[in-house]
Amino acid sequence: MADICSICGKKEMLPYKCKYCGWTYCSEHRLPENHNCPGLEKLKTQVRESGKIMYQPEPETTKKHTISLPGLGNRGRSPYAVPISRNYSLYIIIANVFVYLLQLIFGHWFTRLFYLDPVNVLYQPWTIVTHMFLHSPFLSLHIFINMMILFFFGPILERKIGSKNFLIVYFGAGLLSALGQMTISQNPMLGASGAIFGILATLTVLDPDIRVFLFFIPMKIVQMLMLFAFYEMFMLLTGSNDMIAHGAHLSGLVFGLYMGFKIKKEMKQSVW
Repeated sequence: MADICSICGKKEMLPYKCKYCGWTYCSEHRLPENHNCPGLEKLKTQVRESGKIMYQPEPETTKKHTISLPGLGNRGRSPYAVPISRNYSLYIIIANVFVYLLQLIFGHWFTRLFYLDPVNVLYQPWTIVTHMFLHSPFLSLHIFINMMILFFFGPILERKIGSKNFLIVYFGAGLLSALGQMTISQNPMLGASGAIFGILATLTVLDPDIRVFLFFIPMKIVQMLMLFAFYEMFMLLTGSNDMIAHGAHLSGLVFGLYMGFKIKKEMKQSVW
């Protein structure tokens, strides 16, 4: 069920709830300065009265073309600028679908050339990255689920943290998921699931109240992620032989949580 923006009345399936005033807004009015947030003004008054110094963001027109990555320097400038979103999440989806079509056209030799085989990774180092763009050619549900999750949640996270940070989360989670899986299994692996878990985990930390539907059951994204984590942990500890890289999923999730808390901390520091 969609919520309604308190400013324009637009229905939003994934609304934004302002942490200052508690009202619900669409993506266009989610920023405090875009809905004249009374809660933020009250906070500023309290800060001025308490004698603290509060960071005053630059006007939107002067800073929308700048990027400052959390935790990566820029100490002499404002620690966090409005992130730039270039829809890299959609480009990644296109790349995955294109590679999947190549798998169907060229067959098993193409997949073997680019999937990650722990035994041969030293001879095929490129597979540590290329395996993230491959999916099982015998199970179309594999790529469908991964790309569907990326389609719905990728752009949301990218708008929140910017395209460069989004790429760090995506490929960082994908690489760590590969390393994590290789420590517990020598079986070949492919798929973007580890990176997808990283995306979900980072978004959960930054906005845990996002409403989602899991098998048509409404819940918060934090509840969904907890269910996924418990399931992956159970399957890993019980030694399930379902040919799913549960270790990779959990490793990507851990990296996503790390990045989520890191970025959230930087965002809070930038306000003061």
